[in-house]
Amino acid sequence: MAITVKDFAMGRKTFFITPDLSLFPETYLEDYFSFGYECYFVENSKIIPLKEKIEIMIQIFHDIILIFNIDYNVEGINWAEYISELQKKYGDRVAIGVTFVKRADKDAKRKLEKMYLFDIGITCGCIQLEYQKSSNFIIIQKMLNANQAQGRRKNIRALCTKAYTFSFTYKGVLYNGTLQDISLSHFSFIFQSGKLPIKDYEKIDEVTLHLKGLFIKSGAVLMMERASGENILFVFAFVTENGMNGLNDRYRQLIIPNMYQLMSSNCKNLMDKVISSRSDENMLSRDVDDMEINL
Repeated sequence: MAITVKDFAMGRKTFFITPDLSLFPETYLEDYFSFGYECYFVENSKIIPLKEKIEIMIQIFHDIILIFNIDYNVEGINWAEYISELQKKYGDRVAIGVTFVKRADKDAKRKLEKMYLFDIGITCGCIQLEYQKSSNFIIIQKMLNANQAQGRRKNIRALCTKAYTFSFTYKGVLYNGTLQDISLSHFSFIFQSGKLPIKDYEKIDEVTLHLKGLFIKSGAVLMMERASGENILFVFAFVTENGMNGLNDRYRQLIIPNMYQLMSSNCKNLMDKVISSRSDENMLSRDVDDMEINL
């Protein structure tokens, strides 16, 4: 399935730049995902300079939060100078915060806060992390909440690859195909017009979803249908066997890491595609939005 960069870039995204994995493991991002925070790690690499990678991210994502680990040393980058340059260049276009590990010098925290919050003017906080990573989960979650990192979405929508399929029986007829997208509350797919004669708010007792090796079953209610070219997009809401909205707890816990890995993979593929196209000197920002990514 092909989507545009603009489709994938929708929604607020938070990128943690060169995080300290011993204090802030990637598994935390899966948990934040369940709360509606779409977060990713960005590591330093030899393939493309970190500064250039960040410029590409800012070009792609129009609602972006960047959180820099200022304890990480990158050759050629002075964090205070670089972050000040970004702040002056982009202003409110990019929200910036920094993290650092707890200092032995009691005045060090105050000095860092003065430099980044008042002198440079970042808006997403100057966050001190503890030596115990278990304490940092709450610290970072509070930072995400304070900066409204959820955006306007209650649930993150993951665009699906061909490995994400569905099947169900309706009035004795088997229907199956590829999912368009999925969240913790909804899923959608596209069918040809007239091929699924279901009514709004009608329930299907059991839908089987094949999510790249993960199999789940759930009831579902048709919430909306709308034209998508010559076809119809059907949007269903998950319902439990007790008639409650959403997935049951067991499936919810299984699907969270699966969806996070899907979105993380999509983000990497998108970045790789845009980076590889940088050789075209005539490529404009609007062309990036319209560029298609094959999932």
